[in-house]
Amino acid sequence: MNLNDDSFEDLYYEDRETIEKRVKEGKSHRGRKKRKKRPPIPVIMLVVFAFLLVIIITWASTALSSFEGFGSSTAEADRNKLFGIDSDDEAGIILNDEYMEEQAFVMNGEPFLSFSFVKNNLNDWFYYDENEKLLLYSTPEQTFEWGLDKGDVTEKDGEAYLSLELVKAYTDMESSGLLDDPAHIILKTEWGTETRAIIDKNCPVRLSDSKKSEIITNLSEGDDVKVLEANNVWSRVQTPDGFLGYVENKRLKDFSEEETESPGLVEELQYNSVHYDQKIIMGWHQMVYQGGNDGLSDFLVKDKTMNVISPTWYSLTDTEGGISDLSSSDYVQTAHEARVMVWPAVDNFNTAGFDATKGTFELLSHTSKRKKLIENIVLSILSVGADGINIDFENLSGETGEHFAQFLKELSIASKANGLVLSVDNYVPKEYSKHYHREVQGKVCDFVVIMGYDEHNAGSTKAGPVASIDFVREGIEETLREVDASKVINGLPFFSRLWQEKNGTVVESQALGMAEAKKALSDHGATASWDDASGCNYGEYESGGARYRIWLEDADSVNAKLNLMKVQGLAGAAFWKLGLEESGIWDLISTYALGE
Repeated sequence: MNLNDDSFEDLYYEDRETIEKRVKEGKSHRGRKKRKKRPPIPVIMLVVFAFLLVIIITWASTALSSFEGFGSSTAEADRNKLFGIDSDDEAGIILNDEYMEEQAFVMNGEPFLSFSFVKNNLNDWFYYDENEKLLLYSTPEQTFEWGLDKGDVTEKDGEAYLSLELVKAYTDMESSGLLDDPAHIILKTEWGTETRAIIDKNCPVRLSDSKKSEIITNLSEGDDVKVLEANNVWSRVQTPDGFLGYVENKRLKDFSEEETESPGLVEELQYNSVHYDQKIIMGWHQMVYQGGNDGLSDFLVKDKTMNVISPTWYSLTDTEGGISDLSSSDYVQTAHEARVMVWPAVDNFNTAGFDATKGTFELLSHTSKRKKLIENIVLSILSVGADGINIDFENLSGETGEHFAQFLKELSIASKANGLVLSVDNYVPKEYSKHYHREVQGKVCDFVVIMGYDEHNAGSTKAGPVASIDFVREGIEETLREVDASKVINGLPFFSRLWQEKNGTVVESQALGMAEAKKALSDHGATASWDDASGCNYGEYESGGARYRIWLEDADSVNAKLNLMKVQGLAGAAFWKLGLEESGIWDLISTYALGE
């Protein structure tokens, strides 16, 4: 066929329609042979591809982020906000590697700390008298006083503030001077092992462990920082000027462990307490009038084991420091002739018209009134030649606690100066009596006495023992958490309580001496049997439509308690009250006193 032949052109145009039809039908003009379809990409291949893509993106992101400044915030943190500073006369506080919520008060370029901050965080031995505007600090020998006119103490917004220098003079601590940008101070009261490191390149310290976090400050190559904690990428550090924040681990090198210890500039207060080679065996001698002193001879003849007697001579009479006084020099002389020491008791509940709770708070919360009370007590005791003091303040309110503790500190000073033994009575420790501050008593007093009775008392609505064995055990164990055993005297009862019930409800109770309690049972044909749960002999009877129940304090119960006390290694035992016991009890007490 000739290409120039007109017939070719005709053929081309004649077949064009056919060719287009075949294209639409998916057919080649070259023939009807079908094209082979490619197999679909397996789903697993897509998953693998996606996984590899994620790895590549993550690697690339990490690699890029290693370059300084990539994705990093350059915003600066508000340092004032770090410390909660709102005014020019405030300074932030960093204590033991933590920002404090409270601020120092800056006066004449010197930082002052609030009394509450000092008390709660630095030194709880300081005392502030809000009534007389006096700051006090008692040592074993004397009490130092600062008024608002002395320059070391001021008031702001109704609260006392102490100069940092004054606090340091009496506190085992380290502190910086007043630092700037913003004003802040660094305080340290904890010691031990620290981790330190060197900065290998200039870098920012950030508010949190993220490059997007705001910058607190900047560190320079060679800076020494304290490392507080770390994760895989970041470490929380303290900078040389005290700021706390995060730096990247790659900027830390030359790690080391350092031991820190107290600078030892302030000596710990040392109270030299009285100790005796023998057990203290003390009996309380209750009296309500002067003639009660005449009964002493009867107790001394019968109770040869007793080496301390505590007559209830004194009671608070007013809120100015006045006391009632039943003291007797003849009484003391008679006791001394029998080789018995006299520690008169001072209580706050035996004067008609004096409110033990409100009145004691008013009295003890004024420094001048405490001084007057201490003066009256000590002068009277010295005038009759007694050997010690037994403080028995009960029903104290929570707000009275700190004032009671200060009273004992001050009374301790006067007692030591005059050669008097100081003891103080306490309830069995419970949450409601924490404010009696046994931890303070254990330091400043010679002996801490547990009143290990009245588990169920006259006001109880449920009948029960006066002093179950578990109650006594708890009292001892809880007291020993705060007071050394060599100072603890456990008080035991010489009385039981007879309960009257009607329809299962307590309607009345009365305290009975040992002989009276047994007689109450025998008069009604009842007998008592041992009760393991209470550690007492228990008896009951019916009379006049009422049920009478009693847990006896007798030789058996007293013996069980004394055996418990032997194991604890206490300083001795006390008994309330003389005259209620059976004579045979003293044989058991003698065995305890001799350690047998």
